[in-house]
Amino acid sequence: MGLTGAVLLGGCADLMQRSTIAPDWFQAKAVEVKGEGYPKLKDVPETRGNNTGGVTAWKSDADSLKAQAAQLEAKAAEPNPSDDEVRATAAQLRAQLDSGQPADPGKAPKP
Repeated sequence: MGLTGAVLLGGCADLMQRSTIAPDWFQAKAVEVKGEGYPKLKDVPETRGNNTGGVTAWKSDADSLKAQAAQLEAKAAEPNPSDDEVRATAAQLRAQLDSGQPADPGKAPKP
């Protein structure tokens, strides 16, 4: 019995020694849970400085977006081609393909 007790006691001592060595992430989490490592409110600066440098960039971006929106609205206002116009365009493209001419997507025939 004495030998078994000594072995068990040795195992417990070894287990306790292993459990005190925790991974780095565990130690960091323990510091976080304790509330350590956070900045103190007294260390936060009261003034933030001048933040007007981005205003001109924002205005130019807004103007660019408004111009793009106007272009989209103008394009949306154009009437859709009729069925005959679509068929005529398809016939022109088919003839171009049959003749062996390379297709240029930027120069599609207009109905």
